[in-house]
Amino acid sequence: MGRGRVNVRSRMICRIYDKLQSTNMLVLASPIYYHGISGQLKCAIDRFYSALYPKAPESLQKVAMFLSSGDPDMYDGARFSYEGDFLGYLGLEDIGIVTNHDKDCLETIRKMATAL
Repeated sequence: MGRGRVNVRSRMICRIYDKLQSTNMLVLASPIYYHGISGQLKCAIDRFYSALYPKAPESLQKVAMFLSSGDPDMYDGARFSYEGDFLGYLGLEDIGIVTNHDKDCLETIRKMATAL
């Protein structure tokens, strides 16, 4: 990065970090690629680890994940990443995982929103 040049990505991620300080719930959403979450969401989650270390802000209490796949049996890798890594590390309340194959998935999402 040359002298006097602005790193746009750094400014954008700083804005996101600032918003995380007053956020009550984080919703992660991804299509399924090769049994797991998208690379873009994986990168975002990795950035959250450093932003929220050593613990999440007091206001951030809950997290949910929305997933979409053409096959109803393709969610195991994404569930592992969410439950094993993300939830365990941050200690947030799990509101749940909703997939496009769940019965009444839109109603489930409405109930999640109402619970806030």
